[in-house]
Amino acid sequence: MIYIRFWLFFFIIFGLDLLTKSWVVKNAADLVSSPIVVFDWIDGHEAFLEFTYITNPGAAWSMFSDYPQVLTVLAAVALLAIFVFRKTLELTKKTFQVVFGLICGGIAGNLTDRIFRDPAEVVDFIDFFLPWISYDYPIFNIADSGIFIGAIVYLFLGVQENRREKLNAEGEKTLEP
Repeated sequence: MIYIRFWLFFFIIFGLDLLTKSWVVKNAADLVSSPIVVFDWIDGHEAFLEFTYITNPGAAWSMFSDYPQVLTVLAAVALLAIFVFRKTLELTKKTFQVVFGLICGGIAGNLTDRIFRDPAEVVDFIDFFLPWISYDYPIFNIADSGIFIGAIVYLFLGVQENRREKLNAEGEKTLEP
């Protein structure tokens, strides 16, 4: 099977991630000293959305920052596992191709940073401040977005599937004599 949607979304996320990170690294000094405010309607020194520059040796929220090699291996294993279990993960279904294209494109983008950047850290640049709860969300990148969106959609699809199976099982019970 060709998995056209998988590859389309994989390369969209992976390509956008590489392009944006390249631009961010090229402009790192300027972005550190004066981040680009993309959207701001908040009073004070925080902007709702801005582009800046940081690197992160860890995973989300800088977890496991002391173990970047482990994260590199886990990312490679995750990509390999998705390939090996593609039939079990139902990648023949169009929606799952999109979901796993997003996830794998994101994993590949961050894995590329870990393998080819020196030091082996992931470039992050998207900074959100949530004024309703006065929370500065951890800075992230396009790859992280692909992983997050893919995972949320996968969970949503799983809940839907579970509901459908439950309704079918209840419908079968009512049909029994």
